[in-house]
Amino acid sequence: MRCPYCLSETNPSLQQRDYRKVYVCSNRDCNAEIHRDYVEKWDIHKGFIGLVGFSGHGKTSYLTILFYLLKHLKRGNVWGNFYFETTDENTHNIMFNVINVLEKKSELPESTPQNFPLPSLIYFKNIPLFGDYFLSFYDTAGAVYENINRITNMGRFVASSDVVLFIISIDDCGENFVNEMERLLDIYVNAVYNHLRINLKEKQDLIIVLTKGDMINELPDEMKRFLQEGSFKWYSMDEGSKLKLLKEKSDDIKLWLEKIGGGGFIKGAKEKFKSVEFTLVSSTGAAPTGIKLATKLKPEDPKRVLDPFLWALEKIGRKKIIRRGWW
Repeated sequence: MRCPYCLSETNPSLQQRDYRKVYVCSNRDCNAEIHRDYVEKWDIHKGFIGLVGFSGHGKTSYLTILFYLLKHLKRGNVWGNFYFETTDENTHNIMFNVINVLEKKSELPESTPQNFPLPSLIYFKNIPLFGDYFLSFYDTAGAVYENINRITNMGRFVASSDVVLFIISIDDCGENFVNEMERLLDIYVNAVYNHLRINLKEKQDLIIVLTKGDMINELPDEMKRFLQEGSFKWYSMDEGSKLKLLKEKSDDIKLWLEKIGGGGFIKGAKEKFKSVEFTLVSSTGAAPTGIKLATKLKPEDPKRVLDPFLWALEKIGRKKIIRRGWW
């Protein structure tokens, strides 16, 4: 199996550490402790999701709001018996301290530091139709994506992920947003394909996440409505057939980007990755002031934040559920 912390092939073994007996990665440069279920439940899908994007485009905010929503879904009955567990101290801290601050004070965490953080490794259970998954989420500072060498040195874990989310805020790209999108793609592909020698066409699926969607003035009215309708309640099992719209809307977003000048970016992405899907999200519903949200966050506020998560599940599991259009 692949170690969730170093992403290398590993044959973990049980070792005694103080009073504990734990599985340990066999790679000497890693030597990380691995949760027993990750090793012993070998038949459960294991996936790795990386986040890519420039500083200020909302990578950390998106991931934090996603975890906030998943925590809310765990507590309710929208997804039936859906449940999850953290598998290490770092992920436990994020779920029960960082997310707790967001819930209580409506404060987002600071942007990710340039030194690559530990992944968030979560054991998901009973996701409707998809089942059980181990998912590792990798986030790193936007400054890493400003040049090719930084990705090589600090973003190699994201580059080795099964699915990568390109977090792009058109509003924060400025007037020449097309150039910024193409620049991000060119830097990432050059570093990963050329320097790290990873064949993206064989190894990685790409999901474009147009974040801060509520701030895009040029959106067609139909896309605005789809965005605003996408609170967590939209994903109820009783109305799960709506998920067939995800593929339709992915195609609609692609066509819209082509019309406003993004054709070169789209062709480059399709050329280099296994597959490319397009999503539109609004993580907080309104622009924050620094790390403080304008109003107290409610579960209904984030819009379409679960779309990229569901696409990632499908790509990792290869079930083609969304593309077949049923739940």
